[in-house]
Amino acid sequence: MLDMSFMPRSLLFILVSIFILVSLLTIARGPVENFSVAGKAAPPDHQNVDTWCPLPENLPEPSDGLQPSHELSSKESIDKQVERLSAAVNVATVSYDDNGSLEEDKRWNTFGDFQKELEVMFPLVHEKIHLQHVNLYGLLYTYQGSHTHLKPIVFMAHQDVVPAGNENKWTHPPFKAHYDGKFVWGRGSADCKNNLIGILSVFEHLLSQNFQPKRTIILASGFDEETGGKRGSAEIANTLKGRYGENNIAMILDEGGMGLERKGNHVYAMPAIAEKGYMDLIMTLDVAGGHSSRPPPHSGIGVMSAFITALEKNNRLKPRLTQENPLRNVLECEARYSPGDVEPWLRRGLLDKTNEELLGRKLAESRGIGTRFTMQTSQAVTVIRGGDKANQLPESVRVLVNYRIAHHDNLGSIRRSIMDALKETGKEWQITIRGFWMDQKLEPGVEEKGVLYLNTKDELQPSPISPTGPSEMAWLLFAATIRRVFEETDVYRGKTVVPVGDVMTGNTDTIHYHALSRNIYRFSPAREGTRLNIHAVDERIDMAAHVEGMRLYYDLIRNFDQFESVEVVGS
Repeated sequence: MLDMSFMPRSLLFILVSIFILVSLLTIARGPVENFSVAGKAAPPDHQNVDTWCPLPENLPEPSDGLQPSHELSSKESIDKQVERLSAAVNVATVSYDDNGSLEEDKRWNTFGDFQKELEVMFPLVHEKIHLQHVNLYGLLYTYQGSHTHLKPIVFMAHQDVVPAGNENKWTHPPFKAHYDGKFVWGRGSADCKNNLIGILSVFEHLLSQNFQPKRTIILASGFDEETGGKRGSAEIANTLKGRYGENNIAMILDEGGMGLERKGNHVYAMPAIAEKGYMDLIMTLDVAGGHSSRPPPHSGIGVMSAFITALEKNNRLKPRLTQENPLRNVLECEARYSPGDVEPWLRRGLLDKTNEELLGRKLAESRGIGTRFTMQTSQAVTVIRGGDKANQLPESVRVLVNYRIAHHDNLGSIRRSIMDALKETGKEWQITIRGFWMDQKLEPGVEEKGVLYLNTKDELQPSPISPTGPSEMAWLLFAATIRRVFEETDVYRGKTVVPVGDVMTGNTDTIHYHALSRNIYRFSPAREGTRLNIHAVDERIDMAAHVEGMRLYYDLIRNFDQFESVEVVGS
């Protein structure tokens, strides 16, 4: 034991005071401030399986005096959520591709009706949280924090739904919610009014406990996500950028990802940390018309069919498992923690970095199109129009081709692959090709029999990939909260939950938010078989899974509020 008897009393008092102060600060910070990745903190070595897929430590219940999150899974809570979600489903907030202006198209009025329902359902939210209407129907709720040096966190959930289609095919009417004791049925129940109602319910629950956050919490809710989000989330994102600037949001959480999937004793939680790019190609073929009684060997529709076939034979679009693709992280996790549940050659293939295309092809063959198109740019001919009358040869034929662009490609490389795929067909049919940055002209003396015009619209490069390394504290806090919430559920109790970032083949409203944060996660927190028939007949959500998602939102808010060293302004 150290003898301090020789020290002056004043110096001893100072040292003891410093020791007590440091101890109190450590206690105040609590385990949340000190958690880390279990095991080594160094970045994973792709040649060392034992370093693959490091897991964050599990977090304890936050020491903030609030009710524990598991109380949200009570029968009383589920009954309340059935009531709230049903009321939301009953208002048909459909966004259509041909919607007109917000002021003139009466179909938008239903969003006003929906927002009146929200005011009734969540009185504390609408009394105590600042609500800004953006572009009429966009909702921007700001739960103001007391510490302005902490970057805010943003939750996203859109209000609109896709059309119901033939309502006679539904087991229950799509806009008259039905609860069967387990699932709430109806359009929007799983995409994504469940998220919106869940987040607002968490806000209401926090306010009922007089919770005053240190870190500002934001809910951003667009109203046209299903048609691109240009009126809703794009305007909300601009508003947030004007308020906070670029890269000044700690974390953004929207819908998406692959949910949770069990393999053996491990459960993989797969939020998307990236989205593929997007491009629509419009091919317009102009040829000579005439009477159908004197046709050429191939009409304009026949010639266009040849160009479509050439595109679909394009072997330049291949699956590749690059080092940067988030799918590699998913596969490394599976190879480490569930080796008996994956392909016997997977670990060896991941260790061999020499042939990305070979491994991509084997995975695509083994796992099907769902995995294929996380590694490959997709190409789909979705619209064709040509001809006006039975006895008239078409003079113009138009085709739309949709591309979802993988991260190893970009808009320029896809345009080049299109031109390369079409040029020989152009020569064969004596068609000049015009588009992009060049014309594919015919040889001198060859008679031109038509022109194929290439144009694109709605171009979007692949998104940035949000970081998930062992030093990325926003990710670690997000991942650790996922572990805590789902390892406590009855279904997964005793299992290890492995959070790992994946890539989405579709796009969400986050396409408008890239400049606001480097930490963008897309995760609809639902177990397998609990979120069914999205965009299809008989859409429904398991209400036990719905409240599990609420628990995640609730504990994320609490953990980010305690974790004051993460994502401060200026970092």
